[in-house]
Amino acid sequence: MSKTGKDTVQDLSGLKLGSSVATRQLKYSLLAAMLLGFVITAFQIFTDYQWLEGVYQQANERVVDSSLPVAAEAVTKKDAALAEVMARGMMLQRSISSVKIQLGDGSVLYQRKRPVGEIPTSRWAEKLFGGLQQLEIPLQNENNPSADALGTLVVALNPQVYVTAFMSRSAWSFLANMVFAATMAVVFASLSYFVFSRPLVKLAHYIVNSDPSDVKRSLDMPPTYRHDDEVQLLSSVTVGLFGMIRGQIGQLQRARDDLQDANVNLETRVESRTRALNEAMGKLEVLASTDPLTGLANRRIFMMRLEENLSIWKRRDTPMSIILLDIDRFKLLNDTYGHQAGDAVLVSLAKLLRYSLRDIDLPARLGGEEFAVLLPGEGAEGAIILAERLRSAVEQDAVAFGGKHLNYTSSFGVISLPAQGTAGKLDAQVAKNVALLKSRENTDVADILYSLVDAALYQAKETGRNRCMPVDLANLADQIST
Repeated sequence: MSKTGKDTVQDLSGLKLGSSVATRQLKYSLLAAMLLGFVITAFQIFTDYQWLEGVYQQANERVVDSSLPVAAEAVTKKDAALAEVMARGMMLQRSISSVKIQLGDGSVLYQRKRPVGEIPTSRWAEKLFGGLQQLEIPLQNENNPSADALGTLVVALNPQVYVTAFMSRSAWSFLANMVFAATMAVVFASLSYFVFSRPLVKLAHYIVNSDPSDVKRSLDMPPTYRHDDEVQLLSSVTVGLFGMIRGQIGQLQRARDDLQDANVNLETRVESRTRALNEAMGKLEVLASTDPLTGLANRRIFMMRLEENLSIWKRRDTPMSIILLDIDRFKLLNDTYGHQAGDAVLVSLAKLLRYSLRDIDLPARLGGEEFAVLLPGEGAEGAIILAERLRSAVEQDAVAFGGKHLNYTSSFGVISLPAQGTAGKLDAQVAKNVALLKSRENTDVADILYSLVDAALYQAKETGRNRCMPVDLANLADQIST
Protein backbone atom coordinates (compact mmCIF):
# COMPACT_ATOMS: atom_id res chain seq x y z
CA MET A 1 0.00 0.00 0.00
CA SER A 2 1.36 3.39 -0.98
CA LYS A 3 2.01 6.00 1.67
CA THR A 4 0.15 9.29 1.75
CA GLY A 5 1.88 12.68 1.95
CA LYS A 6 1.01 12.88 5.65
CA ASP A 7 2.63 9.53 6.34
CA THR A 8 5.71 10.62 4.43
CA VAL A 9 5.92 13.79 6.50
CA GLN A 10 5.68 11.75 9.68
CA ASP A 11 8.46 9.48 8.42
CA LEU A 12 10.63 12.49 7.69
CA SER A 13 9.95 14.04 11.08
CA GLY A 14 10.82 10.73 12.74
CA LEU A 15 14.35 10.58 11.36
CA LYS A 16 16.81 9.46 14.04
CA LEU A 17 20.08 11.26 14.68
CA GLY A 18 22.05 8.03 14.37
CA SER A 19 20.96 7.53 10.77
CA SER A 20 21.08 11.16 9.67
CA VAL A 21 23.57 12.80 7.36
CA ALA A 22 24.66 15.09 10.19
CA THR A 23 25.77 12.15 12.35
CA ARG A 24 27.82 10.61 9.56
CA GLN A 25 29.39 13.99 8.84
CA LEU A 26 30.27 14.37 12.52
CA LYS A 27 31.86 10.91 12.72
CA TYR A 28 33.89 11.31 9.55
CA SER A 29 34.85 14.89 10.43
CA LEU A 30 36.12 13.75 13.84
CA LEU A 31 38.10 10.93 12.27
CA ALA A 32 39.69 13.18 9.64
CA ALA A 33 40.36 15.92 12.18
CA MET A 34 42.04 13.53 14.61
CA LEU A 35 44.25 12.09 11.88
CA LEU A 36 45.20 15.60 10.79
CA GLY A 37 45.83 16.52 14.42
CA PHE A 38 48.20 13.58 14.82
CA VAL A 39 50.08 14.59 11.65
CA ILE A 40 50.36 18.22 12.74
CA THR A 41 51.45 17.19 16.24
CA ALA A 42 54.11 14.86 14.86
CA PHE A 43 55.41 17.62 12.61
CA GLN A 44 55.45 20.14 15.46
CA ILE A 45 57.24 17.69 17.76
CA PHE A 46 59.85 17.03 15.05
CA THR A 47 60.41 20.74 14.35
CA ASP A 48 60.48 21.57 18.08
CA TYR A 49 63.13 18.90 18.65
CA GLN A 50 65.29 20.20 15.81
CA TRP A 51 64.93 23.77 17.04
CA LEU A 52 65.70 22.93 20.68
CA GLU A 53 68.63 20.77 19.61
CA GLY A 54 70.06 23.71 17.65
CA VAL A 55 69.55 26.06 20.61
CA TYR A 56 71.16 23.50 22.94
CA GLN A 57 74.23 23.01 20.73
CA GLN A 58 74.68 26.73 20.05
CA ALA A 59 74.33 27.66 23.72
CA ASN A 60 76.94 25.09 24.77
CA GLU A 61 79.34 26.08 21.99
CA ARG A 62 78.99 29.77 22.81
CA VAL A 63 79.66 29.25 26.54
CA VAL A 64 82.62 26.91 25.95
CA ASP A 65 84.19 29.10 23.23
CA SER A 66 83.88 32.26 25.33
CA SER A 67 85.40 30.49 28.37
CA LEU A 68 88.47 28.93 26.67
CA PRO A 69 90.66 32.09 26.76
CA VAL A 70 89.87 32.62 30.45
CA ALA A 71 90.59 28.97 31.24
CA ALA A 72 93.91 29.16 29.38
CA GLU A 73 94.86 32.27 31.32
CA ALA A 74 93.88 30.65 34.61
CA VAL A 75 96.01 27.58 33.79
CA THR A 76 98.93 29.75 32.70
CA LYS A 77 98.84 31.77 35.91
CA LYS A 78 97.57 28.82 38.00
CA ASP A 79 94.96 31.23 39.28
CA ALA A 80 92.27 29.18 41.07
CA ALA A 81 90.20 32.30 41.80
CA LEU A 82 90.02 33.17 38.11
CA ALA A 83 89.13 29.55 37.35
CA GLU A 84 86.34 29.69 39.94
CA VAL A 85 84.88 32.85 38.40
CA MET A 86 84.99 31.26 34.96
CA ALA A 87 83.37 28.04 36.21
CA ARG A 88 80.59 29.96 37.96
CA GLY A 89 79.91 31.81 34.72
CA MET A 90 79.76 28.57 32.74
CA MET A 91 77.43 26.96 35.28
CA LEU A 92 74.88 29.67 34.54
CA GLN A 93 74.19 27.58 31.45
CA ARG A 94 71.74 25.02 32.87
CA SER A 95 72.91 22.30 30.49
CA ILE A 96 76.41 22.24 32.07
CA SER A 97 76.50 19.92 35.06
CA SER A 98 80.20 20.19 35.97
CA VAL A 99 83.37 22.07 35.01
CA LYS A 100 86.93 20.90 35.73
CA ILE A 101 90.24 22.55 34.81
CA GLN A 102 93.30 20.26 34.79
CA LEU A 103 96.92 21.33 34.57
CA GLY A 104 99.33 19.81 32.14
CA ASP A 105 100.61 17.36 34.77
CA GLY A 106 97.09 16.00 35.33
CA SER A 107 96.44 17.78 38.63
CA VAL A 108 93.14 19.59 39.08
CA LEU A 109 93.34 23.38 39.32
CA TYR A 110 89.61 23.83 40.00
CA GLN A 111 86.49 21.68 39.82
CA ARG A 112 82.84 22.56 40.31
CA LYS A 113 79.73 20.33 40.11
CA ARG A 114 76.06 20.96 40.53
CA PRO A 115 74.55 19.74 43.82
CA VAL A 116 72.95 16.32 43.57
CA GLY A 117 69.26 16.60 42.72
CA GLU A 118 69.43 20.21 41.54
CA ILE A 119 68.51 19.07 38.02
CA PRO A 120 67.14 15.48 38.25
CA THR A 121 68.21 13.40 35.28
CA SER A 122 65.60 11.26 33.52
CA ARG A 123 66.25 8.36 31.18
CA TRP A 124 65.33 10.59 28.24
CA ALA A 125 68.29 12.84 29.01
CA GLU A 126 70.52 9.89 28.05
CA LYS A 127 68.82 9.49 24.67
CA LEU A 128 67.80 12.94 23.44
CA PHE A 129 69.96 15.87 22.35
CA GLY A 130 73.07 13.70 22.21
CA GLY A 131 72.62 12.35 25.75
CA LEU A 132 75.00 12.92 28.64
CA GLN A 133 78.34 14.11 27.24
CA GLN A 134 81.75 15.02 28.55
CA LEU A 135 83.92 17.40 26.53
CA GLU A 136 87.69 17.43 27.04
CA ILE A 137 89.16 20.52 25.38
CA PRO A 138 92.94 21.13 25.32
CA LEU A 139 93.96 24.60 26.49
CA GLN A 140 96.56 26.09 24.13
CA ASN A 141 98.80 29.08 24.56
CA GLU A 142 97.42 31.80 22.27
CA ASN A 143 100.92 33.18 21.64
CA ASN A 144 102.29 29.74 20.71
CA PRO A 145 99.48 27.50 19.36
CA SER A 146 101.95 24.82 18.21
CA ALA A 147 103.23 24.22 21.75
CA ASP A 148 101.94 21.46 23.98
CA ALA A 149 98.61 21.99 25.70
CA LEU A 150 98.77 23.93 28.96
CA GLY A 151 95.97 21.86 30.42
CA THR A 152 92.51 20.53 29.78
CA LEU A 153 89.02 21.97 30.22
CA VAL A 154 86.58 19.14 31.05
CA VAL A 155 82.89 20.05 30.68
CA ALA A 156 80.04 17.62 31.49
CA LEU A 157 76.80 18.29 29.59
CA ASN A 158 73.32 17.26 30.75
CA PRO A 159 70.41 18.14 28.39
CA GLN A 160 67.73 17.49 31.04
CA VAL A 161 66.50 21.11 31.04
CA TYR A 162 65.99 20.97 27.27
CA VAL A 163 64.44 17.49 27.53
CA THR A 164 61.92 18.82 30.07
CA ALA A 165 61.11 21.78 27.83
CA PHE A 166 60.74 19.46 24.84
CA MET A 167 58.42 17.08 26.68
CA SER A 168 56.31 19.96 27.97
CA ARG A 169 56.04 21.53 24.51
CA SER A 170 55.18 18.16 22.97
CA ALA A 171 52.44 17.45 25.53
CA TRP A 172 50.90 20.87 25.12
CA SER A 173 51.15 20.63 21.33
CA PHE A 174 49.37 17.26 21.36
CA LEU A 175 46.65 18.49 23.72
CA ALA A 176 46.13 21.76 21.88
CA ASN A 177 46.05 20.11 18.44
CA MET A 178 43.63 17.40 19.56
CA VAL A 179 41.32 19.90 21.23
CA PHE A 180 41.54 22.16 18.21
CA ALA A 181 40.90 19.28 15.81
CA ALA A 182 37.90 18.01 17.79
CA THR A 183 36.50 21.52 18.11
CA MET A 184 36.91 22.18 14.38
CA ALA A 185 35.28 18.83 13.57
CA VAL A 186 32.26 19.64 15.75
CA VAL A 187 32.05 23.14 14.31
CA PHE A 188 32.31 21.80 10.77
CA ALA A 189 29.66 19.14 11.37
CA SER A 190 27.35 21.68 13.03
CA LEU A 191 27.79 24.15 10.21
CA SER A 192 27.22 21.38 7.70
CA TYR A 193 24.02 20.41 9.46
CA PHE A 194 22.63 23.94 9.59
CA VAL A 195 23.88 24.85 6.11
CA PHE A 196 23.05 21.62 4.25
CA SER A 197 21.11 18.88 6.07
CA ARG A 198 18.52 20.98 7.85
CA PRO A 199 17.56 23.03 4.77
CA LEU A 200 17.20 19.81 2.76
CA VAL A 201 14.77 18.31 5.31
CA LYS A 202 12.74 21.52 5.35
CA LEU A 203 12.66 21.55 1.57
CA ALA A 204 11.49 17.91 1.56
CA HIS A 205 8.64 18.85 3.93
CA TYR A 206 7.68 21.66 1.60
CA ILE A 207 7.64 19.41 -1.49
CA VAL A 208 5.49 16.78 0.24
CA ASN A 209 2.95 19.33 1.52
CA SER A 210 2.70 21.30 -1.72
CA ASP A 211 0.12 20.43 -4.40
CA PRO A 212 0.84 22.27 -7.64
CA SER A 213 -2.26 20.84 -9.29
CA ASP A 214 -4.60 22.65 -6.89
CA VAL A 215 -5.15 25.91 -8.72
CA LYS A 216 -7.71 27.14 -6.14
CA ARG A 217 -5.14 27.20 -3.40
CA SER A 218 -2.35 29.69 -3.33
CA LEU A 219 1.06 28.17 -3.67
CA ASP A 220 3.16 28.50 -0.51
CA MET A 221 6.74 29.64 -0.80
CA PRO A 222 9.52 27.24 0.18
CA PRO A 223 11.34 27.63 3.53
CA THR A 224 13.55 30.69 3.80
CA TYR A 225 17.12 30.00 2.80
CA ARG A 226 19.62 32.84 2.58
CA HIS A 227 22.62 31.18 0.92
CA ASP A 228 23.27 31.00 -2.79
CA ASP A 229 24.34 27.36 -3.24
CA GLU A 230 23.05 23.97 -4.45
CA VAL A 231 20.25 23.86 -1.85
CA GLN A 232 19.03 27.25 -3.00
CA LEU A 233 19.24 26.03 -6.58
CA LEU A 234 17.11 22.97 -5.78
CA SER A 235 14.57 25.17 -3.98
CA SER A 236 14.44 27.58 -6.91
CA VAL A 237 13.95 24.74 -9.41
CA THR A 238 11.12 23.35 -7.29
CA VAL A 239 9.41 26.73 -7.09
CA GLY A 240 9.86 27.12 -10.82
CA LEU A 241 8.21 23.77 -11.58
CA PHE A 242 5.33 24.41 -9.18
CA GLY A 243 4.75 27.94 -10.39
CA MET A 244 5.16 27.38 -14.10
CA ILE A 245 1.39 27.19 -14.60
CA ARG A 246 0.46 29.84 -12.06
CA GLY A 247 2.69 32.68 -13.07
CA GLN A 248 5.88 32.86 -14.98
CA ILE A 249 5.55 36.62 -14.76
CA GLY A 250 5.77 36.55 -10.97
CA GLN A 251 8.76 34.22 -11.15
CA LEU A 252 10.55 36.58 -13.56
CA GLN A 253 9.79 39.49 -11.25
CA ARG A 254 11.36 37.66 -8.32
CA ALA A 255 14.38 36.79 -10.47
CA ARG A 256 14.74 40.46 -11.42
CA ASP A 257 14.50 41.54 -7.78
CA ASP A 258 17.10 38.93 -6.81
CA LEU A 259 19.39 40.22 -9.55
CA GLN A 260 19.04 43.81 -8.31
CA ASP A 261 19.83 42.71 -4.77
CA ALA A 262 22.87 40.83 -6.06
CA ASN A 263 24.08 43.96 -7.92
CA VAL A 264 23.66 46.09 -4.79
CA ASN A 265 25.54 43.53 -2.72
CA LEU A 266 28.25 43.31 -5.37
CA GLU A 267 28.76 47.08 -5.38
CA THR A 268 28.93 47.07 -1.60
CA ARG A 269 31.49 44.25 -1.62
CA VAL A 270 33.60 45.96 -4.30
CA GLU A 271 33.58 49.21 -2.29
CA SER A 272 34.51 47.34 0.89
CA ARG A 273 37.30 45.41 -0.83
CA THR A 274 38.66 48.61 -2.41
CA ARG A 275 38.72 50.35 0.96
CA ALA A 276 40.44 47.36 2.57
CA LEU A 277 42.99 47.27 -0.26
CA ASN A 278 43.81 50.96 0.18
CA GLU A 279 44.26 50.48 3.92
CA ALA A 280 46.52 47.48 3.31
CA MET A 281 48.63 49.45 0.81
CA GLY A 282 49.01 52.24 3.34
CA LYS A 283 50.20 49.80 5.99
CA LEU A 284 52.63 48.19 3.53
CA GLU A 285 54.07 51.60 2.68
CA VAL A 286 54.67 52.32 6.38
CA LEU A 287 56.27 48.88 6.89
CA ALA A 288 58.53 49.41 3.87
CA SER A 289 59.81 52.75 5.19
CA THR A 290 60.34 52.04 8.90
CA ASP A 291 62.45 49.73 11.02
CA PRO A 292 60.02 47.29 12.71
CA LEU A 293 61.93 47.18 16.04
CA THR A 294 62.67 50.86 16.72
CA GLY A 295 60.05 52.60 14.58
CA LEU A 296 62.77 54.81 13.03
CA ALA A 297 63.27 55.27 9.30
CA ASN A 298 65.12 52.42 7.63
CA ARG A 299 68.22 52.56 5.45
CA ARG A 300 66.28 52.98 2.20
CA ILE A 301 64.36 56.02 3.44
CA PHE A 302 67.50 57.54 4.98
CA MET A 303 69.46 57.31 1.71
CA MET A 304 66.47 58.69 -0.22
CA ARG A 305 66.18 61.68 2.13
CA LEU A 306 69.95 62.16 2.02
CA GLU A 307 69.88 62.48 -1.77
CA GLU A 308 66.93 64.91 -1.52
CA ASN A 309 68.87 67.10 0.94
CA LEU A 310 71.94 66.95 -1.28
CA SER A 311 69.80 68.47 -4.06
CA ILE A 312 68.69 71.22 -1.66
CA TRP A 313 72.32 71.78 -0.60
CA LYS A 314 73.33 72.24 -4.23
CA ARG A 315 70.31 74.36 -5.25
CA ARG A 316 69.77 76.58 -2.20
CA ASP A 317 73.34 76.66 -0.84
CA THR A 318 72.33 75.59 2.69
CA PRO A 319 74.61 73.50 4.91
CA MET A 320 73.81 69.97 5.99
CA SER A 321 75.38 67.38 8.30
CA ILE A 322 75.33 63.66 8.94
CA ILE A 323 75.96 61.92 12.27
CA LEU A 324 76.76 58.20 12.16
CA LEU A 325 76.77 56.31 15.48
CA ASP A 326 77.40 52.72 16.45
CA ILE A 327 76.83 51.12 19.88
CA ASP A 328 80.13 50.09 21.47
CA ARG A 329 80.67 46.40 22.23
CA PHE A 330 77.10 45.56 21.26
CA LYS A 331 77.97 41.93 20.49
CA LEU A 332 79.37 41.51 24.02
CA LEU A 333 76.15 42.96 25.43
CA ASN A 334 74.10 40.46 23.38
CA ASP A 335 76.30 37.55 24.41
CA THR A 336 76.17 38.55 28.09
CA TYR A 337 72.51 39.46 28.55
CA GLY A 338 70.81 37.98 25.49
CA HIS A 339 69.39 39.39 22.28
CA GLN A 340 66.25 40.63 24.04
CA ALA A 341 68.42 42.90 26.16
CA GLY A 342 70.13 44.09 22.99
CA ASP A 343 66.75 44.87 21.45
CA ALA A 344 65.79 46.84 24.57
CA VAL A 345 68.98 48.92 24.22
CA LEU A 346 68.23 49.59 20.53
CA VAL A 347 64.68 50.72 21.36
CA SER A 348 65.94 52.97 24.17
CA LEU A 349 68.53 54.57 21.88
CA ALA A 350 65.83 55.20 19.26
CA LYS A 351 63.64 56.96 21.86
CA LEU A 352 66.60 59.06 22.97
CA LEU A 353 67.25 60.14 19.35
CA ARG A 354 63.63 61.11 18.77
CA TYR A 355 63.54 63.08 22.02
CA SER A 356 66.82 64.94 21.37
CA LEU A 357 66.37 65.96 17.71
CA ARG A 358 64.42 68.64 15.88
CA ASP A 359 61.30 67.84 13.87
CA ILE A 360 63.17 68.36 10.61
CA ASP A 361 66.02 66.02 11.60
CA LEU A 362 65.79 62.40 10.45
CA PRO A 363 67.04 59.62 12.77
CA ALA A 364 67.31 56.19 11.12
CA ARG A 365 68.49 52.68 11.89
CA LEU A 366 70.79 51.55 9.09
CA GLY A 367 71.09 48.00 10.34
CA GLY A 368 72.23 46.08 13.41
CA GLU A 369 73.49 48.53 16.04
CA GLU A 370 74.32 51.28 13.50
CA PHE A 371 72.20 54.47 13.47
CA ALA A 372 72.41 57.70 11.51
CA VAL A 373 70.99 61.20 11.87
CA LEU A 374 70.44 63.58 8.95
CA LEU A 375 70.64 67.26 9.96
CA PRO A 376 69.29 69.56 7.21
CA GLY A 377 70.55 73.15 7.45
CA GLU A 378 73.05 72.34 10.24
CA GLY A 379 76.70 73.30 9.93
CA ALA A 380 79.83 71.63 11.31
CA GLU A 381 79.87 73.45 14.66
CA GLY A 382 76.23 72.69 15.47
CA ALA A 383 76.58 69.07 14.33
CA ILE A 384 79.58 68.46 16.64
CA ILE A 385 77.73 70.07 19.58
CA LEU A 386 74.69 67.88 18.93
CA ALA A 387 76.85 64.75 18.55
CA GLU A 388 78.56 65.46 21.88
CA ARG A 389 75.18 66.01 23.53
CA LEU A 390 73.91 62.74 22.12
CA ARG A 391 77.09 60.93 23.21
CA SER A 392 76.68 62.23 26.76
CA ALA A 393 72.96 61.32 26.82
CA VAL A 394 73.72 57.79 25.58
CA GLU A 395 76.44 57.39 28.21
CA GLN A 396 73.96 58.35 30.96
CA ASP A 397 71.12 56.20 29.58
CA ALA A 398 70.24 53.20 31.76
CA VAL A 399 68.03 50.51 30.20
CA ALA A 400 65.94 48.53 32.66
CA PHE A 401 65.96 44.84 31.71
CA GLY A 402 65.59 41.68 33.79
CA GLY A 403 65.83 43.53 37.08
CA LYS A 404 69.07 45.24 36.02
CA HIS A 405 70.02 48.61 34.55
CA LEU A 406 72.17 48.23 31.46
CA ASN A 407 74.57 51.04 30.56
CA TYR A 408 76.14 51.44 27.15
CA THR A 409 78.07 53.93 25.05
CA SER A 410 78.32 54.82 21.38
CA SER A 411 80.98 56.11 19.04
CA PHE A 412 80.15 58.91 16.61
CA GLY A 413 81.34 60.03 13.22
CA VAL A 414 80.30 63.52 12.01
CA ILE A 415 80.53 65.08 8.55
CA SER A 416 79.22 68.46 7.42
CA LEU A 417 78.84 70.08 4.02
CA PRO A 418 79.27 73.87 4.29
CA ALA A 419 77.32 76.47 2.34
CA GLN A 420 79.09 77.91 -0.70
CA GLY A 421 78.74 81.36 0.86
CA THR A 422 81.19 80.38 3.59
CA ALA A 423 83.84 79.23 1.10
CA GLY A 424 85.96 82.28 1.92
CA LYS A 425 86.30 81.07 5.49
CA LEU A 426 87.40 77.58 4.44
CA ASP A 427 90.80 76.21 3.63
CA ALA A 428 91.54 76.53 -0.08
CA GLN A 429 91.77 72.76 -0.57
CA VAL A 430 88.53 72.20 1.34
CA ALA A 431 86.72 74.85 -0.75
CA LYS A 432 88.02 73.20 -3.92
CA ASN A 433 86.88 69.76 -2.76
CA VAL A 434 83.41 71.05 -1.88
CA ALA A 435 83.08 72.67 -5.32
CA LEU A 436 84.11 69.41 -7.01
CA LEU A 437 81.65 67.52 -4.85
CA LYS A 438 78.78 69.67 -6.07
CA SER A 439 79.52 68.62 -9.64
CA ARG A 440 78.97 64.93 -8.88
CA GLU A 441 75.68 62.98 -9.00
CA ASN A 442 73.69 62.87 -5.76
CA THR A 443 74.07 59.09 -5.50
CA ASP A 444 77.87 59.35 -5.80
CA VAL A 445 77.98 62.18 -3.24
CA ALA A 446 75.87 60.14 -0.80
CA ASP A 447 78.25 57.17 -1.14
CA ILE A 448 81.30 59.41 -0.62
CA LEU A 449 79.84 61.05 2.48
CA TYR A 450 78.82 57.71 3.98
CA SER A 451 82.27 56.25 3.32
CA LEU A 452 84.01 59.20 5.02
CA VAL A 453 81.74 59.37 8.06
CA ASP A 454 81.92 55.59 8.43
CA ALA A 455 85.71 55.80 8.46
CA ALA A 456 85.50 58.55 11.10
CA LEU A 457 83.20 56.36 13.19
CA TYR A 458 85.63 53.47 13.19
CA GLN A 459 88.50 55.83 13.92
CA ALA A 460 86.54 56.89 17.01
CA LYS A 461 86.23 53.23 18.00
CA GLU A 462 89.93 52.52 17.40
CA THR A 463 91.00 55.51 19.52
CA GLY A 464 89.04 54.51 22.60
CA ARG A 465 85.29 54.45 21.79
CA ASN A 466 82.61 56.69 23.38
CA ARG A 467 83.80 59.72 21.47
CA CYS A 468 82.91 61.91 18.48
CA MET A 469 85.20 62.08 15.46
CA PRO A 470 84.60 64.81 12.84
CA VAL A 471 85.56 64.30 9.19
CA ASP A 472 88.29 66.49 7.75
CA LEU A 473 86.92 67.72 4.41
CA ALA A 474 90.45 67.89 3.11
CA ASN A 475 90.21 64.09 2.74
CA LEU A 476 87.51 64.50 0.11
CA ALA A 477 90.10 64.64 -2.65
CA ASP A 478 90.89 60.91 -2.53
CA GLN A 479 87.20 59.97 -2.54
CA ILE A 480 86.27 62.33 -5.40
CA SER A 481 89.12 61.04 -7.56
CA THR A 482 87.77 57.48 -7.26
